[in-house]
Amino acid sequence: MKNKKHLFHFIVSESMNTNVIDFLLKEFKINTFSKLFETMFPLVDKKISKMKRIIGNHRSEYAVIDNSGDKRLDKYLRISEADYMQIKRWHSLYNEFGMASIVREIILFFYNGVMKHGLEGFLELIGKKLRIDKLKNDFLDKMTQLLNIAARKQLLHALVIENYPEYVYYT
Repeated sequence: MKNKKHLFHFIVSESMNTNVIDFLLKEFKINTFSKLFETMFPLVDKKISKMKRIIGNHRSEYAVIDNSGDKRLDKYLRISEADYMQIKRWHSLYNEFGMASIVREIILFFYNGVMKHGLEGFLELIGKKLRIDKLKNDFLDKMTQLLNIAARKQLLHALVIENYPEYVYYT
């Protein structure tokens, strides 16, 4: 029962599927999307949770799938029960619009990080502990009047990815 996998359905745009997901599959040299997510999730599990705390209540705003007007594709993902429950917890705790938006958020976080730092560099950085207090101060300094939750998420993720080395503890 512990190894039970959940079949998780969500929707992505065609451009996200071909540009983002296919890129990550090639970079990680993994052939299934489920295995890719299974690899990425433990690396960002604690970090995403801390970053979500900075924003706080996400007010359950609709998460735009993609502004490009592409057609939508159904994606399926087999994830462990523990990962599924963690995503479900975030969905409830932070008042997220949907669990699918959290999955897309993790995928885009990794894509942007790998694009900025390269796979090896990003994996090295993501393994380090975040200095969440510095990140929160920088985020609040830059946020000004952003009211839209999606804009807050984009700003936070961009800030982390752009300045990742500044936000980690070196030991």
